[in-house]
Amino acid sequence: LKGRQACMSMLPWWTSSDARRRHRERFGMDLGRPSGSTRVYAISDVHFDHKCNEEWAHKIDDFKFQEDVLIVAGNMCDTRVALQRALTTFKAKFRRVFYVPGNHECWVPAHEATKIPDSFAKLLSIFELCDELGVDIFPAAVAQDVFVVPLLSWYSAEFDTDDPFPDPNGTVDQHCRWPIADIQVWRYMLKLNAAHLHHLFHGTVVSFSHFLPHLGLPFPTHSKMAKTMGCEPLDEQVRAIRGKSRVHVYGHSHLRHKKYHDGILYVNHAHGEDGGKDDRAPILLVYDGKQVVTREELIWDGPKML
Repeated sequence: LKGRQACMSMLPWWTSSDARRRHRERFGMDLGRPSGSTRVYAISDVHFDHKCNEEWAHKIDDFKFQEDVLIVAGNMCDTRVALQRALTTFKAKFRRVFYVPGNHECWVPAHEATKIPDSFAKLLSIFELCDELGVDIFPAAVAQDVFVVPLLSWYSAEFDTDDPFPDPNGTVDQHCRWPIADIQVWRYMLKLNAAHLHHLFHGTVVSFSHFLPHLGLPFPTHSKMAKTMGCEPLDEQVRAIRGKSRVHVYGHSHLRHKKYHDGILYVNHAHGEDGGKDDRAPILLVYDGKQVVTREELIWDGPKML
């Protein structure tokens, strides 16, 4: 194997110097932090490249969340430049930010194609950007007995149980340029997660992905959307992660949801393309320092701006 093929075959082992450093420096840095000293919030589908959402993000209180953790479950924006602005903004507001890309981040628009040849290269450039900004893309403790576990994902047409085959006329994610067959992307994403499933997590564990891992979760069913909505084998990885209290955050469906399924609390708190039109649109608290909760909190306190 040479070039791109060699890189793709080696990446799931996470043996590069960057990957080893990422794990060594960030997995255990908060293992000794008292559990009551940090809270964990979640959001997805921020679409930061819409003006109202970028303005909303800048309105997040500069001090309220400085000891806390934010989980961003994908679809932050379409371009790497916008992603840098978004992650920089959130990193200034929260102590730690955990992030996984969604489908939008894997697009390669024409103006990026001169430097980024395909969606795999885009994904690697996103990992590099996160390392530069101190944004977490690997599992890590955020306090004593509290862990956050990012899971990469992609959709499988088999999520459409009535017609479990790709739509030959589908145009969803036509801006993605995968160097492997589209129907293999979800399998590769799960391979990238495999090495992280063997950590000895305990206590409260919050995993998260962009795509839906469970057919029992709500999603729009029109226009063959099930084919690009989720991936059931992902749920096997979600359930392989052990913990006394388990939460899984997901995005993509744009339908907010919070419900236990077989002992795991599945949560969606989509912000949405127009979410920032409410300048105090809330984020969702999923761990309050003592226990798992599902409580919306405004991004700043005080009277509403006029």
